[in-house]
Amino acid sequence: MIAGSGGSLMVAGDDEFLFKEEGPEAPVAATAAVSPPAWLILIVDDDPEVHAMTRLVMKKFTYRGRPVEFLSAFSAEEALEILRHDPGIAMILLDVVMETDDAGLRLVPRIRDELGNSQVRIILRTGQPGQAPEDDVIHGYDINDYKAKTELTAQKLGTATVAALRSYEHITELMRSRQGMERIIDASSNLVTLRAIDRFAEAVLRELARVLDVAADGLVCVPRGAARSDAQILAAQGRHADSVGLPLGHSVDPALAFKVMEVLRARNHHFDDQDAILWLRTADGRDAVACLHIGRPLDGLERKLMAVMAAKIAIGFDNLHLYEQVKRSHKAAVIALAALAEYKDPDGGGDHGLRLSRLVTEIALALRQQEGWSRIIDDEFLDQITMGAMLYDIGMVGVPDSVIRKDSRLDDDERHQMELHCERGAAILEKASRLVEGSNYLSFGAAIARAHHERWDGSGYPLGLAGNDIPPAARIVAVADVYDALTHRRSWRDAVPLAEALKTIGNGAGTQFDPAVVAAFFQVRQARGRTR
Repeated sequence: MIAGSGGSLMVAGDDEFLFKEEGPEAPVAATAAVSPPAWLILIVDDDPEVHAMTRLVMKKFTYRGRPVEFLSAFSAEEALEILRHDPGIAMILLDVVMETDDAGLRLVPRIRDELGNSQVRIILRTGQPGQAPEDDVIHGYDINDYKAKTELTAQKLGTATVAALRSYEHITELMRSRQGMERIIDASSNLVTLRAIDRFAEAVLRELARVLDVAADGLVCVPRGAARSDAQILAAQGRHADSVGLPLGHSVDPALAFKVMEVLRARNHHFDDQDAILWLRTADGRDAVACLHIGRPLDGLERKLMAVMAAKIAIGFDNLHLYEQVKRSHKAAVIALAALAEYKDPDGGGDHGLRLSRLVTEIALALRQQEGWSRIIDDEFLDQITMGAMLYDIGMVGVPDSVIRKDSRLDDDERHQMELHCERGAAILEKASRLVEGSNYLSFGAAIARAHHERWDGSGYPLGLAGNDIPPAARIVAVADVYDALTHRRSWRDAVPLAEALKTIGNGAGTQFDPAVVAAFFQVRQARGRTR
């Protein structure tokens, strides 16, 4: 029952309270073209009149230009179910006495602990304050306000709502900021492990989208040419997925191309209602741009997070460049060492190491398709065997020239001198590799140098290893080395016919060579055709 007239309304019943509309109504503002999202407020009370009256007196309430939208629950369990499926609720007007005398009080820890919802603001309302003393409730429960229904005029309810929404806004902003920074930290960790520029650029798009919680739809590009009048697309996803490697100006909408190039020219981020375009400033001036299509304007916090992320990405580009420089230095050292080993070989022709490296890489790629080998031959393995294989005979620098250049069979002592090259080469490379942490070209080459004369049946040297105890890289090099040696002239013999060399390799499967490697070798031969 509702009683009263004019400026005050009374709801009669067990929970009797007064809503008093104090002062004239504010004029209705013109409806904006796009209405801002409403604040969600959940009313939890077993009296339908309370729901109706709250809606009535708060119908014109706004905070920061946003209206309120009310959801209704008539029991604690119903409220819990609504909260489970709608975590965006900012505030709860919660009755104490519902299906039980303390149903409202028991709901509070379930919201905080069971649902893990610490940001929603809870205003406890009761018509029977004596049943739940204010001091006990405030100290014993994680609530934000406690009001007797009899003291809740429309103005006081509005004041309490403003305070609650302001608090919710601040807490939500802090949580979003923390979550955004956590995502940036995770993204930075993911990016720092990538060592290829194309994979790094792809990951940039993925991680930017994850920070903003949007689809990965965009591109990463770098200036093109000395005039920097266009850009080249390094990575692209979504609508630009087919544009990788192409010039920006010929691959995307002219308006987008203009915005991207303007970011490169102005060296500043650009945000609008559709796109976030980040300028990625690198230490040596090799600027880049990441563009993500977001389809909505970013708020202030999101823009700050994007700026932080851009700085992290730029550092990643710098680190990638430094890594590439170091890697090139390592490759140069490997090539120099390989050339030193070939200097002792009168029959190598100066390109034996490169020939072997190419064949070894092709065999490894073919093996990768065989069952059980894909987990062994990853991208890092391929990179390291390509360079490490060039060092397999580095130990030959310690073999006397009289042994290397002998044009007849070696005697036992000379053969022993020759066989020492495996351990000698491994020792040289291992000593040098200790200056670099982790697996590297030198340590990988050391394993090959030591074991490339081991045999599948265990009759090889220097350790007599057999089967899978022989390092996979050494098994691959063993096949490639014998094939290259047979098909090229040596000081004591001419190159053997191709058919005879292939027969030798095939007959060695299961005795001298790993059968799987031999199968991969013939797969490579078939792919090459009839050429050597």
